Amino acid sequence: MKSNHTANPTGDVRKTKFTVLKDQQCSLNMQVRLAMQLHDTQTQADLEKELKEVTEQIAHIVYAGGVL
Repeated sequence: MKSNHTANPTGDVRKTKFTVLKDQQCSLNMQVRLAMQLHDTQTQADLEKELKEVTEQIAHIVYAGGVL
């Protein structure tokens, strides 16, 4: 029997990376909030920088790769 499902490994990899980045973005958001509650400005700044990088990677995947 032949399967009519055609594999798109590039698209699957892109979706997996997107999912990982979205999870990381969510985690970083929670960590930023905690740093804010603890009044830890240095940690907050570091986390916000990392969050910006992750958000840029997500934007690149969405707009250049057409995930959605």
